[in-house]
Amino acid sequence: MPLFFLMLCISTDFSTEVEKPVRPQVVEIAVTTLGLSDIVETIGGEHVKVIPLVPGAVDPHKVTPRASMLLKLSRADALASMGLGYEHAYLPALLEKVGRKDLGRGDGDVSQGGANHFVASDFIGVALEIPVKLDRGAGVDVHPLGNSHWNTNPHLMRKVAVGLRDFLCLQQPQFKEDFFKNWEAWDKKAGELIAHWTKWLTPAKAQSIVTYHRSWSYFAQSFGLVLRGEVEPKPGMPPTTRHLIALSKTMTEHKVRVILMEPWYSEGKLGNLSSMTGAKVVKVASVSGNSGYLDWMHTVVSSVAGALDIPEPMSGKF
Repeated sequence: MPLFFLMLCISTDFSTEVEKPVRPQVVEIAVTTLGLSDIVETIGGEHVKVIPLVPGAVDPHKVTPRASMLLKLSRADALASMGLGYEHAYLPALLEKVGRKDLGRGDGDVSQGGANHFVASDFIGVALEIPVKLDRGAGVDVHPLGNSHWNTNPHLMRKVAVGLRDFLCLQQPQFKEDFFKNWEAWDKKAGELIAHWTKWLTPAKAQSIVTYHRSWSYFAQSFGLVLRGEVEPKPGMPPTTRHLIALSKTMTEHKVRVILMEPWYSEGKLGNLSSMTGAKVVKVASVSGNSGYLDWMHTVVSSVAGALDIPEPMSGKF
């Protein structure tokens, strides 16, 4: 941890409870991903100001707590996070330090929400891949509450958008009509695009793919793809030659044509996996960047469909 951050943590105390005034015309909401930021801005409109804690599409496991994040949290009216330990690398520590009951607290790898903390995963239903037991031997990036990459399923983001709408109504009930109107417009567009993407990937249903990290389970579930393994032998661990050889056999057996991986992972770690199996490497982030959630999801669908040689349907074209 940088020295300046240590000094700030030692010298600055955010834990004093301060009486919050009546909500202003514009509430400032700190948000942990740009995908959530996009939804908050779209539904909140002119009544919200989004404060991104993490700029850009980055590996959430590598984000470290910074003094600037601490200051943003201390000044924000509210907080929106992914949940399920997605922000385990930085948010629990920040919440512990900021000490605001309305934002909740950090507890190990998991953030506990408060009255002004919107935890998106509370609205997705049962998480995928909840571990039966917690064991560091299972990998360094294991999430105790289940797979936290729910955002790769657009159906779940629609559910989260409903939750965000209602959260904003609680924050500023005087603007409820605006929030419902903005949400309705976004949801209509999302529904139309999901129908288009589903039609686009229908020929890929039941086809097998391999991913670098287990961050695409919800995407596969959403569009009927089958995951046949990961390049990582265990979450957060680099692949070994033995593992890649075994994986190549599985890929050949199941005719895997796509290796889906985020740009923050090195393609060099794949070794000869692509050439041995004939699978195409598709590099796309598992979290949206500045383009917005729906644009990002369209890019993901387009990239996978392109690798599988599936043309985009003309009806409903983006």
